[in-house]
Parts: sequence; structure tokens; C-alpha cells
Amino acid sequence: MIPRIKSLYYLIKTTQNWIEALLVRYGKRGGCSVVFRNGYRFNLIKKNWQEYIFHTYLFAILPSAKLTPDSVSFNYQNKFLNFRFGKYGFGTIFEIFAFDPYRDFLKNVNPKDKVVVDIGAAFGDTAIYFLMKGASRVVAVEAFPGYFKLAEQNIRNNNFSDKCDLLLSAVAGESGNLEIDPNAEDMFGTSFKKPENGQTVPVITLSEILDKFGVRDGFLKVDTEGYEYEIILRTSKEQLRRFSDMLIEYHYGSEKLEKYLEECGFSFFKTGPTHVYVPHLVGEEAKNMYTGHIVAKRLD
Repeated sequence: MIPRIKSLYYLIKTTQNWIEALLVRYGKRGGCSVVFRNGYRFNLIKKNWQEYIFHTYLFAILPSAKLTPDSVSFNYQNKFLNFRFGKYGFGTIFEIFAFDPYRDFLKNVNPKDKVVVDIGAAFGDTAIYFLMKGASRVVAVEAFPGYFKLAEQNIRNNNFSDKCDLLLSAVAGESGNLEIDPNAEDMFGTSFKKPENGQTVPVITLSEILDKFGVRDGFLKVDTEGYEYEIILRTSKEQLRRFSDMLIEYHYGSEKLEKYLEECGFSFFKTGPTHVYVPHLVGEEAKNMYTGHIVAKRLD
């Protein structure tokens, strides 16, 4: 379905007073209180139109979804899930469980009965996703303190604590410490320079994670907003081969990662690269962000 037509379809499907909403969109009204068919209300003005459309997608694709100012709940694979997202919005959770961006990748790599090392675990949503796809255990690593606190709650409240080890840590080429501003909105642009109001977060290596949790024939997922190069390229070939399957999101091109994975004895395919504009990034970081995924399988 053409995206614009799909958006209109979801708008009509989910919204009781959808004509009023369209009048706001086209400047015929200053604003209105949108009433969704499930009873949820949204104060719509033209400026927040895209946020409203995002809500229509949520309620259309996950019709069981219930939304509060800081949490979302829904049924997924016959299980009721509830996620707190705090001030950060439900976008990440919605992407994983509604759009399911990993669905096609899991036709080629499989977490079933494997230990998943989930680097960049965000709100715990991907850890829960992999457990529901059959992972035997997840080692979930998240560096951003705000996300980590929510991940703790979400993993506990959805009864996955017995199958998930959650670490507040950054992952890099060598161990140490990192100062992170706990009031930042996300991890994009975080550096090793000390912020004025920083929280000390430990830095561990991928090899240390492998050894600590005894991972063999594991499944690696990496989504670290640009730090994937240091994590992968500074891990030895022998250690990387302790994973049988990998799912890596890259942010600044894939060539170096592809070359090293080939040297390590992995077959792979990639998606992208797709240029992504992130408004709060400036200079070369913003210009050069070309993202996609590498899906890798060890050649035994």
C-alpha cells in the first residue's frame, strides 16, 4: 500500500472524529481533541500532526495497545506485555513489536536456544523480543542510565528476569569508565569527554562479556549508534567466532565491518546503506550517517 494511502487508512480506522483531524491538517481548524476508537484522546494541532499519525499506526497495527503518558501495553504472541518508556516516548518499543524490523533477518539467523548478547538493549524491548523468539538466555547491555532503569523495570514486570542478565555498561575496545550525562535524551553523540553533570558508567569489552557468561555458539545483536566499529574491529577473530549468528546495525557505512567479518570466517548480507538525518547531530556526523544492517552467519 502506498504510504500516504496507508496513513489515511490508519487514520480513518483508528479515529472517531477523523474529519476534524483532517481539517486541522489542512489549516481549516486550529486544533481539536482527537478521539480514538479505543477511547484514547490526543490534543491535535498542525505542528504535532506527525506525532498523531504515529499514534494511528500504533493503534492500527497493535489494536490491543493501551497507552498512558509513560507506558504502553499490548498483546504479542499471545502474551500480555507492558513497557514503561518514561519521557523518551514509545517509538523504540513500537518499532520492535509492531514493525518487527528483525523478522526477515531471523529467516537467516536464529536466536532459538542460543544465548543472545544484546548490546544496546534500550528499554529491554529487544531482550524480551529475543526471549519470545526462543532465546535460552539474554545478556542485555545498556550504557544509558535512563534507558537502563526502564529496562530493569520492563524485564522484571514482564517476568523475564530469570532468563535475562542486565548490565549497565558501555562496550568498547578496551575496558575502563565512561562519563555519561544522565539527563541527555539519547546516546547519539556521546563521547568520552566528561560532561558537566556526568554519571560514571563502566566500559567492558565484548571478550569480557563472552568470558564472564561463558558464551559459545551465541547470537550477537549490536545497535550502539556508531560504536559498533570499535566493538567488532577490536575483538579478536577467535572471540568473534564464539558467535554463530550476528545482527549488527551500522551507522557510518559497512565496508570495514564486512572486510573483518569475512576474515573471521562469516558469510553475510547487508541492507542499505540509507542516509539518515538526525536533527540534533551537526557537521560530518550528520552528513555521513549511512545506516543499515549486517546479518552474519559463521562458516563452520
